[in-house]
Parts: sequence; C-alpha cells; structure tokens
Amino acid sequence: MFTGTGLKILGAVFVFISLFVVYIEWRAIEDISQGLAHGNDVSGVLSKAMRNAKVQELMSKGKPFVKEALKEVEKAPFVKEALTEVAKAVEHAHLPGLPKGQYQMAAFHAQMQALANKKTKATGADAPKEHAALRGAGKSSESTTSSTEVFTGTFPHFPTPPEVRHQECVRKQYNLAALPHASLVIPYLNETWVQISATVGSLLAHSPLDLVDQILFIDDGNEEGWRHHDELRALHPKVQVHRNEVRQGLIRAKVIGAALIDSPIIVFMEPHCVVVQEWLEPLLEQLAESSDHATIVMPTLDIIPEKNFNQYMTANHHIGGFDWSLTFNWMALIENRNKSYHYPNPYPTPALSGGIFGMWKDYWERSGTYDTNMTEWGGEHIEMSLRTWRCGGRIEIVPCSRMGHVFRAKNPYVVHVPEVMKNTKRAALVWLDDHLEDFYKKVPYARSLQAGDVSERLRLKEKLNCKSMDWYIENIYPELKGEQPHR
Repeated sequence: MFTGTGLKILGAVFVFISLFVVYIEWRAIEDISQGLAHGNDVSGVLSKAMRNAKVQELMSKGKPFVKEALKEVEKAPFVKEALTEVAKAVEHAHLPGLPKGQYQMAAFHAQMQALANKKTKATGADAPKEHAALRGAGKSSESTTSSTEVFTGTFPHFPTPPEVRHQECVRKQYNLAALPHASLVIPYLNETWVQISATVGSLLAHSPLDLVDQILFIDDGNEEGWRHHDELRALHPKVQVHRNEVRQGLIRAKVIGAALIDSPIIVFMEPHCVVVQEWLEPLLEQLAESSDHATIVMPTLDIIPEKNFNQYMTANHHIGGFDWSLTFNWMALIENRNKSYHYPNPYPTPALSGGIFGMWKDYWERSGTYDTNMTEWGGEHIEMSLRTWRCGGRIEIVPCSRMGHVFRAKNPYVVHVPEVMKNTKRAALVWLDDHLEDFYKKVPYARSLQAGDVSERLRLKEKLNCKSMDWYIENIYPELKGEQPHR
C-alpha cells in the first residue's frame, strides 16, 4: 500500500508523532506535579495539564486511513529502530508511566491540596473580613451569587409526591432554632436536566431554607451539553456548582464536595430524587441528639420508576444488608427483626444503601471520609457501613424523612466492573478479618485481582480502635451467619 519515498515520509511522521506524544505526556505530568508541589490554584494547573492530555487523546483517534498507514509504517525496519530509540529516551529520562487513573488521582490530590491551601488562608490571622462571610455561606470557588440574596423567583417544576408520611410524622412540630445547619452535596454526571431541576425544585419547596447553607452540585467532568452550570445557578442563590475538570468518580467527587462546605452537617444527595415535605428536619433532629456526633442517618427511600418520573411508589421499612460478596440488598422488615419496634421511630440498619445520607462533618473527617484509592463507583457504602459500626458509630434509618429516588438498572455513565470489584476487594482486605475466605468463595476471581496498597486504611482501623468482624456479626448483623439473598 505504501512503498519507497512515501513509506519513508510516513515513517518520519510516525516517529515525530511518537516523540510528540511522549512530550505531551511529560508536560501533563509536570503540570500536575507543579500544582501539587507549590499549591497553585488548581483550575489553572489542571486546565493546562488536561489540554496536554487532550492533545494526546486526539492524536490517538486518527482517521481510518491514517491508522492503516501507521500499521504499514510500523512494519518498516528503520521505523522499528526509531521507536526503540524513543523507548530508550523515555526510560533514560525517568518519565513515569501513565497507568489507568493516574491523571484522575493526580487531579484529585491537586484539588484537595488547593482546597486545603484556601482554607488555611481563609482562617489565618490575616484573613480579610469577607472570608468569614464566605465560610458562613459555604461559598464555592465557582459560585457567582451570594447565598444571602433575597430570592424572588419561582421554584422549578417537580412532580408533587403524595403524602406518604405516618400521621405521627405529619403532626410532629420541630424546633428549627435548635437544629444544626446543613449543606447538601450532589455529584452529577450525564444526568438529565428534567430530573436535576425537579430534584432542586422539591428541595427548595420542601426544605427549611434557613437551615440550608447551600446546595452544592459537583460537576464530575461532564461534557459541555451536560454541565448545566448557568441553569443551576439561576434556580436559587443557594445553588452552587463546583467543577472537576477530570472525572473523579462518585466516591472522590463526594470527598471533594465535603471539603468545600463549612456547614456542621453534610447531607449527600443524588440528582434524581423528589423529596417530600419536612424531609430534612427529622434527619437534623436525629443528628442533634447524637452527643458524640457518631451517627449517620438515612431517609426512607421510596421508589420513582425509571421509566416514569411522575410516578411515586412507597417503600417498606427494611434494613440494609449484604451477603459475603459484599453486595448490598434490602433485607428484613424492621418489624420482623425487632418485635418491640414502634413505627415510625428511627431504627438501626447494618448497612448504608448507597449515596443518600446525612452526618456531622467532624465525624465524616475523623472517621476517615472514604477510601480515596477506590475509583469510580461501588463498594464505598459497604466499607463505610463496616467502619462506622465497628469503630464506635451507628447508622439509622429515619422513617419520618422520606424521598422518592430513581433506582436505575444502568448508570448513565461508564462503570468499569473491574474497578467496582477492586473497590470491593479493598473493603474486604481491610474489614473482613478472618472472614476474607468467605468473600473469595463468593467472588473467586477477586483473589487474583490487584486492589492496591491498603496499609493506610489498616492504620486508620487501628487508630480508631475498631472492633472485629466477629463482633459486627454477633451484635449488628447476625443474619450474616446464614445465607443472605443476593441481588
């Protein structure tokens, strides 16, 4: 197909491209490294680094005829020799490789370092007075409005949920002055505007806004048409947006969001929900009763069918649990598990269902946030459940707090199953103790999976003086002694 002079020209082009890609990789890593080393403003550092990374990506997406040409060029002996020299140059320059997730992890650490630097400056002795106002409002670095502005608009439309609360909940009066303030953290990726705006509309209509410092959306690397920044900020002055230039995944996006807010309470939410009236007050009241702050609270999650966002179906009063594969499922009814239980009192649950819960921010931080070496999505809720119960905390479902949630068969973004399994294995290695083999029996292929270094999480486990897995089974989740249903 290509011979003679044409082949030599293409060979030279190919070698040039290879050298250029090596340079781009080196520049991207250098840009991120400089940000980490010097604590520069992360937005400038990352945008420059990711521009370089984007060029590399585009270079790899050649047109079909270019790819065919390169295949022919690679066969030429002199090209192979040139590529060998390129490889040697890379090796001698001691350039780090680019394993999967390196850009994401470097970007995550750069963001967290930048946030830490900002907080240090804002709380320092020489900090200007306006910083105190920003801390009180929990202002995001990308917010363009003050949360103290008077709102004169209208709430976005949302499907009005039926009154599904127990009459004791409906009659209950809350002393708002005695309740702590909260900020809501909502990561989003490839979510529809219809569901995002309905989520915000119900939050604004059914929340005590005097107790809500901000509703912080974390744009986790959305493409242009899925960002909705201007639309979100236009909904209400308390709605703010922070953008991750590089997708971090749900786990790290929550860690970043939590670091951005200053409210005493964090409520992690999802952008495809409709909350009912007085959904927040019961959660805040239950948290306020926790003297050591070591409580995590969940609302009752009712069901919005994936194919009909206008429909609302009430859920039963189950506990959350899992089997030895560490796969979550809704298990026994609380009334069957505890014959003395009186509905709608809050009740303990062995496991978190996923991404919707509230907790004190100081407990979030001192208990270890999330394992940030977990990637994308999955496994973090089981890890947090085991850590919370075994290290001095508790998890409760509060039935007077209810919301409809879209339980989807498939996420609207790419989830790599090996990454989910890696996350789950990390949780197993740290928390299952002598029961690790029970995990491998359920998931045999996880045995050979590389899950990375967990020594940091083992040190956290020791520092928190956590109880054993046997203690958890005996005292919190005795059902695990038998076969548990697997979803």
